[in-house]
Amino acid sequence: MAVSLASATTSIFNSTASSSSLHPISLSPRYFCVTRSQKRREIFRNPLRVAAPPSTPSTPITEEDQEREDPSIEIEDSEENSSSKFSWRDHWYPVSLVEDLDPRYPTPFQLLNRDLVLWFDNSASQWVAFDDKCPHRLAPLSEGRIDENGHLQCSYHGWSFDGCGSCTRIPQAASEGPEARAVKSPRACVTRFPTMVSQGLLFVWPDENGWERAQATIPPKLPDEFDKPEFSSVTIQRDLYYGYDTLMENVSDPSHIDFAHHKVTGRRDRAKPLPFKMEASGPWGFAGANEGNPKITAKFVAPCYYLNKVEIDTKLPIVGDQKWVIWICSFNVPMAPGKTRSIVCSARNFFQFSMPGPAWWQVVPRWHEHWTSNKVYDGDMIVLQGQEKVFLAESKDDINKEYTKLTFTPTQADRFVLAFRNWLRRHANSEPQWFGTTDQQPLPSTVLSKRQMLDRFEQHTQKCSSCRNAYTRFQTLQKLLIGAAVVCASTAGIPPDMNIRLALGAAALLSAALAYAVHDIQKNFVFVDYVHADIE
Repeated sequence: MAVSLASATTSIFNSTASSSSLHPISLSPRYFCVTRSQKRREIFRNPLRVAAPPSTPSTPITEEDQEREDPSIEIEDSEENSSSKFSWRDHWYPVSLVEDLDPRYPTPFQLLNRDLVLWFDNSASQWVAFDDKCPHRLAPLSEGRIDENGHLQCSYHGWSFDGCGSCTRIPQAASEGPEARAVKSPRACVTRFPTMVSQGLLFVWPDENGWERAQATIPPKLPDEFDKPEFSSVTIQRDLYYGYDTLMENVSDPSHIDFAHHKVTGRRDRAKPLPFKMEASGPWGFAGANEGNPKITAKFVAPCYYLNKVEIDTKLPIVGDQKWVIWICSFNVPMAPGKTRSIVCSARNFFQFSMPGPAWWQVVPRWHEHWTSNKVYDGDMIVLQGQEKVFLAESKDDINKEYTKLTFTPTQADRFVLAFRNWLRRHANSEPQWFGTTDQQPLPSTVLSKRQMLDRFEQHTQKCSSCRNAYTRFQTLQKLLIGAAVVCASTAGIPPDMNIRLALGAAALLSAALAYAVHDIQKNFVFVDYVHADIE
């Protein structure tokens, strides 16, 4: 998987060893701002208990389907009517963890190859998503600021926009005449998209004309266990420089953990067969599970939500039989061709003391948990970069149609991988429905170096409130220690008392050593090389 509940899975391995389709209605966002503002705010601002992914899938899996999905057999074509096709722009997409957004600044984001800007409208107390371009001269609004009136101001010429996308100020316009009326022109408005905050996630609906449909649709829901006191949870997000399909294939594949994440969340010597069976599939996604210990139940809810429930029966001294449960819920958001945001929300009901949390005894900070999670990302990164480059080089047309010819998948452990490729081909036109042109630039995985692919600072630290603040504190601490070392060393020869001189000299050496240690710690926020062969 791209990332799992790292410390939880490490604990597991150590312990188990011993014991009807609606069409969007074309209504302007300004209509909703003016005539339905109160209703919209009530719906979009309140914390929602969102509906779960379909628990009774639309299409049961028959024995014939099981044979078709057998890993050793090429995926066959099947007739699908047009109503079963998946609409990429008719869904909510999580774009960020709310705790990692800074309401003081506009934040750029790409969704389906469309540039957006996310910002917090204080007057309505809600997050807003705009097209990231000023209607004046198309400058990026994400480079702007929140002005004195709480509006988003373009940094190029100072045009300002309220939360509805209406222009509120054109500094260059005369106070009278046609120029004065320009601020009311529809052409001065910014395109606005529906947004919703649910369970700590900011969702965006990528169709500016789909307000009615967005209002009637509830985003996917994290399992109820995330709200239970016996479960502790942790979240992380990271932007990855490989494609949506590459990441989705990765999270559909539990069998890689023991090798790609050896001594992080798995162990090579504990790999074993994983006989997965499909339970249901359809345009909505698919679901399946294995029978064993641990039991892994998986569900893919299109377009980007993947749930893994891991259940482990174990026996511990004193307390006896225990059922450990881990939820690993990942949102794999297609930003642009060759670029995907991974948002992972994980929860478990054991060893809560080793996880971040509100309780006084949960002392592990979130940023420290992210160090381990980033090792998981790094363990996949170069492997998936190489895989994606080979697929691009050897595929003549559609990777999903040629998948079983390009690869050899003889075990049931690959069943969910084939199920995803099958869904992508049958229902989703083999790739996300991108905005604009997509063939002008090479994919990042084909041109980036290993150092760039493993760049934690650009991909995660700058976008994570916990890691960003911790990195700043470590930098400040390093400067203070260097200053203390310089002061102690420069004054060590001044006092006449030899004991004081020795104490100052020792303090200088200690401060220098601590400064070096703090500098070394900071690498965890920036870049750590990952070499699989070096992990014995």
